[in-house]
Amino acid sequence: MQKITISTLAFTLLLSACNNHKTMPEPNSSAVIISPSTEASQPATISRPAVMNSQTVVDTQPAVIEIDLLERIRRGFKFPDIESKYTADYIKWNAGHATYLTDLFSRAEPFLYYIVEEIEKRGLPMELALLPAVESAYKSDALSSSNASGLWQFIPSTGKSFGLRQDWWYDGRRDFIESTHAALDYLTQLNALFKGDWHLTLAAYNAGQGTVSRAIRSNELSGKKTNYQALNLRTETIKYIPKLQALKEIVKDPARYNVSLAKLANQPYFEIITLPGQIDLQEFSELAALDIQTLKHMNAGHLRWATSPDGPHRLLVPLSNHIRSSIALQQIKVNPSIEYQHHTVTRGETLSQIGHRYSVSVSAIQNTNKLSSTNIRAGKTLIIPIASRIQSSYAQAPPQQANSNNKHVHRVVKGDTLWSISKRYNVELQKLISWNQLAKNQILRLNQSLLIFLNQ
Repeated sequence: MQKITISTLAFTLLLSACNNHKTMPEPNSSAVIISPSTEASQPATISRPAVMNSQTVVDTQPAVIEIDLLERIRRGFKFPDIESKYTADYIKWNAGHATYLTDLFSRAEPFLYYIVEEIEKRGLPMELALLPAVESAYKSDALSSSNASGLWQFIPSTGKSFGLRQDWWYDGRRDFIESTHAALDYLTQLNALFKGDWHLTLAAYNAGQGTVSRAIRSNELSGKKTNYQALNLRTETIKYIPKLQALKEIVKDPARYNVSLAKLANQPYFEIITLPGQIDLQEFSELAALDIQTLKHMNAGHLRWATSPDGPHRLLVPLSNHIRSSIALQQIKVNPSIEYQHHTVTRGETLSQIGHRYSVSVSAIQNTNKLSSTNIRAGKTLIIPIASRIQSSYAQAPPQQANSNNKHVHRVVKGDTLWSISKRYNVELQKLISWNQLAKNQILRLNQSLLIFLNQ
């Protein structure tokens, strides 16, 4: 046991913080877990760990403080291994793509400590901390062809059943805090359903519990085994657990595969700041001197240029940015300014198309123009509420000066990719993604409509 000195006051504050937060540190751990702040209307505050300095003597275990986060994950592995030809293939691929692993854990770093804490709280296997690597590669804005979204890849219906709100402003499936709790709740529920079999649990998470349950019943009727590898499942689900096991093997023993993994700090990466109300995200990033892409990666649940007027009124920001974030909170304007633009309806236009063009909800246009329905006629002039800042500041906003003469709708045909479409129309790939609110790795559907603004 080593002696470490901290001030009596700071230690008292630390104990007080632990008693007042819903999430508690494990015994003998110096880590303080940050829980979501209350979302009632109240002055802007910041939730952050207590600060230690060198005055008072307290017993602690240095191994808990100094341990690499990946080592902490290794120690919590519990899944039984499976024998699969796919596991070796995925290990070989991962080990042969060092840049992929580096980028993977770089994206994971803001989230991984919190996930590990939540898994330990629930007594779950630590392999689950690596599951977002298989689901989304830790991309908080990932979107699949089946419309599964976020780090944990919830489809809309499952997300709603676990309380993940989805509207024009906000998608709880992409909210890291909310989706992590929902995913662990779902996995726990599935594990109970499949009587503690984690392989069947993960298969159900990937393919749906109904699909796995039917496959089990089919094997039972045929007198066959009902373990994961004996089931007749789609190829994606057959490869799903080998993908996770391959990453687990590399994390467990990187040297064995000639892989070097950077050490990740075993401490909170972010703090949760409580906002005074709806704010402009670009304005906050500028005031806090925080890169807008970093802010969006950590707060992907906010879909628009501002946070939702209905909340959640909070943001995740790096602890390293604490001072600037505090300053930004004191200076940020609540309920961002709205400007109005006139739009003359052209033949065939709908409110939905107009809203998409200006990045404004249909209901906002209806309320502003006192429309009782979505029916509009050509030639009518509508007042459109838009963000007061330059639209190009917001990643998902279409061009502010777009008009009917340069707007084009492209229907996806076989062989189309975002890259090929951007080249065909001579527009920037990132703009094409932004105009249509797509993920960078979006899989296109046949006959899908894509909005394109020419000469932009």
